[in-house]
Amino acid sequence: MERYGADKRRELAAKRRELEKAKARIAEIDMLAQKIYEDNACGRLSDERYATLSVSYEEEQKRLKAAIPDMERHLETETDKSEGLQHFIDRVKRVTQPTELTPELVHEFIQKIVVHERKYLDGKRYQVLDIYYNGVGIIRGFSPEEMEESFQQHLQDRKAKEKTA
Repeated sequence: MERYGADKRRELAAKRRELEKAKARIAEIDMLAQKIYEDNACGRLSDERYATLSVSYEEEQKRLKAAIPDMERHLETETDKSEGLQHFIDRVKRVTQPTELTPELVHEFIQKIVVHERKYLDGKRYQVLDIYYNGVGIIRGFSPEEMEESFQQHLQDRKAKEKTA
């Protein structure tokens, strides 16, 4: 997702530069048209050459003016999509990496929780939980070894917090 976001940002930046170049070119064509008119009026440019350049500049300017609204719409749509995707990712992170278990979170994502009978392994007590998520079922339960490792990590994190506080 991060790579997709970075690619999308680069693409949007390139589109913005293209849009700015088109707007700058339109302004430049206005100045060039004025210059060739003055050159024609002063006799430095033939009428035939003036007509050719004038038509060429006008066609380019019409094409750019027609393309700018499409570019702006595309840029706006893609920016909205990018912001929407980022908002979605943030919401998913809040759900998949919760800092606290709220009733809304439980009701929204958890269908049921099955608590199994306590077991003893190497003198330590374990109790297995199966969490059934709505629409998905069990994602994957922890093994007793993984639970112990997770619990020890939790204790270390807690001690580190207490030392810094």
